[in-house]
Amino acid sequence: MASLSILIPTYNWDCELLVNSLQSQCSSLGIEYEIIVADDCSPDRFKANACKNAVEKLTNCSFIQLEKNIGRAAIRNLLADKSQYQKLLFLDCDAAVENDKFIRRYIDKAEQYSVVCGGLRHPDSQPYPCVELRYKYEKRADKKRLAEIRNKEPYSQFTPFSFLIDRDIFMQIRFCETFVGYGYEDVLFGLALKEKNVSIIHINNPLIHIGIEENSIFLEKTRQSIHNLYNHKEDINNGSTLLKQYRRIKKWHLDWTITVVDKIFGKLIIKNLQGHHPNLTLFSFYKLSIIHFLHKNQ
Repeated sequence: MASLSILIPTYNWDCELLVNSLQSQCSSLGIEYEIIVADDCSPDRFKANACKNAVEKLTNCSFIQLEKNIGRAAIRNLLADKSQYQKLLFLDCDAAVENDKFIRRYIDKAEQYSVVCGGLRHPDSQPYPCVELRYKYEKRADKKRLAEIRNKEPYSQFTPFSFLIDRDIFMQIRFCETFVGYGYEDVLFGLALKEKNVSIIHINNPLIHIGIEENSIFLEKTRQSIHNLYNHKEDINNGSTLLKQYRRIKKWHLDWTITVVDKIFGKLIIKNLQGHHPNLTLFSFYKLSIIHFLHKNQ
């Protein structure tokens, strides 16, 4: 049975319940395991310290507290460097385990494939107020997250939210640390897996994503992610649907319409997206407008 390093980067989130669930399942299976949580210099030190104290009380669990923020890509690389076992299970911190077979389902596939992606889903009802945009956006995406759909394009459907990988493979690829802030480091990682022809499978073993941001925060994270996309557009190329959409618009010489619509309706679009009834078509336009103005101002 596989020996397992479970690696959890965290930022302003107390993942005690997640670690408790994982540690209980690993102990029940009788496998060799470690759980390492790394906090990326959270400004909420009270929450970080509470998580640290809880995690370090558990068997085979450790906590790394960084004094400088290094970012989403670098902290995953650091966790891999600190790991000791051959199978690495990366999990995002703002998640909840759905069932008591979560670890078992990963281990059952660990020897057959170099990468196993379990997937994610979102709560059946909106968990907090003022998170309508992210919740509505993700619930629409959940319909396409069944394993049989993801396996049709396994590399483009890669997400770092929950995945198992051979340590040797990870050390060859690693996450690109030139990505700043939020977004698209996963796309480049998936492209690297494809280039190396790494064996990958998607399974129905989702974590529940519970860390859903307020509308204004999600809009800012979206803006960050598109800056990342644009700064790495040559590497990502056709790995991004948004890039392909914008290139088609430019090819048809329709990019001027983005400028006109944004000038007339831009403030109303932002108001809608930050409100209680966000329109996802307007959200798509918002993303196109960001990449358009980045292109114009390069």
